[in-house]
Amino acid sequence: MSNAVKEQNHRVSFYEVAVIADGGTVRTFNKSIYRIRGVIARNVETNEVVKLSEIYYEIRTVMNRKRQVVAKRKNPYDELIRVNRKL
Repeated sequence: MSNAVKEQNHRVSFYEVAVIADGGTVRTFNKSIYRIRGVIARNVETNEVVKLSEIYYEIRTVMNRKRQVVAKRKNPYDELIRVNRKL
């Protein structure tokens, strides 16, 4: 057996989304894109402002300020999982 440590992807909680995406964007399953500022989300097309908690379970992809994917889920019923990118 190798001594390598297997990296596990961890669930991203509501408050973690606010921290890792601050200044970034989230995309929902209905293809809406929201810019994140703390716990407030603003739709980039309609400028509608909503609480992040209202759209948390609709989030498909979370991107940071550098436009890197940091968390995602494939199905609406899956957990939001942190993405580990290797450089």
